[in-house]
Amino acid sequence: MSLSDTKLRGLLNKKYSERYELSDRDGLSIRVSEIGSITFQYRYRFKKKPKRLALGRYPGVSLAEARAKVPSLRQALEEGRDPARLIEEKKNKQKVLIDECIDLFLERHVSTLREGTEYLYKYTLNKHARGVLKEPVEDMTIQDWYAYFDSISAKYTPITARDMLRRLKACIRFAIKRGLILHCQIIHIYPRDVGANSVIGERVPSIDELKVIWNEIDKSRCYPTTGNVIKLCMLTGARMSEVRLMEKKDLDLEKKIWTVPKEKSKTKRKIVRPLSDDSYKIIKWQLDTFSDFKQVVSEGGKEVFTQFVFPSGSYKKNISSQTVNKLCRLIRDRKSMEEWIAHDFRRSLTTILTSHDVALHVSEKMLGHSLGGVLEIYNKNEWLPEQQEAYDKWANLILK
Repeated sequence: MSLSDTKLRGLLNKKYSERYELSDRDGLSIRVSEIGSITFQYRYRFKKKPKRLALGRYPGVSLAEARAKVPSLRQALEEGRDPARLIEEKKNKQKVLIDECIDLFLERHVSTLREGTEYLYKYTLNKHARGVLKEPVEDMTIQDWYAYFDSISAKYTPITARDMLRRLKACIRFAIKRGLILHCQIIHIYPRDVGANSVIGERVPSIDELKVIWNEIDKSRCYPTTGNVIKLCMLTGARMSEVRLMEKKDLDLEKKIWTVPKEKSKTKRKIVRPLSDDSYKIIKWQLDTFSDFKQVVSEGGKEVFTQFVFPSGSYKKNISSQTVNKLCRLIRDRKSMEEWIAHDFRRSLTTILTSHDVALHVSEKMLGHSLGGVLEIYNKNEWLPEQQEAYDKWANLILK
């Protein structure tokens, strides 16, 4: 009985007492491991000896793609050639470079991820790997890989090196599953052997430091939207991505309420925030300034008004995190400040406000955190009046 995609999906990632095989047709079969991984294989006899040839792992290689490989293998047998030799010859004629693995990974997998995750993969892989590694992937030794990661540590940071190891391993594993390559030595390198982990944030910028940052933004000649993103992160305690992705439809300007929909939230939960007068003024300025700017949509050259409250310089999309972080670095360097990032403002908000008699559950709501436990299950209160009072108090601490 032939295999089907439905049957394969039912077998995938289930646990079994032992590995076993199922046949499809024309010599094609699958091998199912004890942990439910599925490998396509072509079974044949050459010079009276039984052989099998791995064709890739499901679902990286689909059933249709595996079946499409069989005719050329059967043709090689009829011509008296070993199909395994045929595969090896094809590999030797055109050895795969890391750029090809990256292209496949970005197109077939990364494009399905969240916008922010997709951007990070594209940015890091294109910046640190594309065009850098010239050797065919399967020819690179483990020493070659260590030398590459050492160079990343030296040129950038050990944290960047370990991050690149994780991203490249994900890319290579996908290429192996898809049958683009058969093996790569990077798989045998553990994260603990390369670079360093990023340290969990402990920085809590003080009120005085926040005042300095605010004043430096006002003094700078930056694109106004860039400075306003940092200011709104400071005033609301929101994640930078939440501010950057803000759209007009997320705002109730009459009630001064900003709702972050779950698809824009890191926690996949809707976040409702009241706006202080100072936050409202920043958002209103952005809307008054950019609402009439048009962006050209490629399909048919149609013009539409930009929907982002904090648009990029081209007005075609939201402002990038790199643009905002560049201004943060400039301010830190100019004032010789201890290292900080916009995300640290969240820690400042909850730490300082709780010392000014704001209840912890209120400051946690301001940050968009889950309250957890029974409280989260049964109490659906957003504490908007309490949040409003806390936000007004917070803005007053920074600005007055």
